[in-house]
Amino acid sequence: MNVILETERDRRTLAWLIQQVGEPALERVCSRLAGRRKCYPSNLAKCLGLVPPDSLAGPSPDQVQAYLNDMRALLKHPTLERRVSLTQPSKNP
Repeated sequence: MNVILETERDRRTLAWLIQQVGEPALERVCSRLAGRRKCYPSNLAKCLGLVPPDSLAGPSPDQVQAYLNDMRALLKHPTLERRVSLTQPSKNP
């Protein structure tokens, strides 16, 4: 199955679609997408006549906490590549 997953929301939507109809049904829909439509989870849902719940739009509390922990770690221990170097302003205008 060649589903295009670009965001965490896409991943959550795909997981929800698998729960709703199963992988074999999604594979069939992927193979028969008409026109230039690509295998994004939103297109698969439309083809199946399903509307993903609004709860899939936002990240889960666990995902938010993991993201915050990652950001805290970066702020605590920035690597040299990530530091912003400020150049000294020129004394000659």
